[in-house]
Amino acid sequence: MKTFKTLMDEMNEIDDLEELEAAADLFQYGIEKGYYSIRESDEFNHVYWDVKNRCLACKIAKKIKRNTLDVISIVKGAPVSIKNDEEELTNYINGRIKALRGKIGGLK
Repeated sequence: MKTFKTLMDEMNEIDDLEELEAAADLFQYGIEKGYYSIRESDEFNHVYWDVKNRCLACKIAKKIKRNTLDVISIVKGAPVSIKNDEEELTNYINGRIKALRGKIGGLK
């Protein structure tokens, strides 16, 4: 079993959702076997959502041809329930960009 620090270092380098889910499965197995503590579980969840938001935002930003940093901030604020449906998340992001247009100087 990987040490917690090694797992976190590898997770921060992930740029693919499938790899992220594989890391989550590995961590879940470690939790079930008692290799990781509750504090480590909290830290894992924080890193997991940061990486997942980044991966989703990069993928969608390329698809809709928008600034990745703008899309990351919108994805972070999106409801968790739509983050597993790429089409619904894309519609949400486009809607937020249209709503923010004119209120924020950098969005076009």
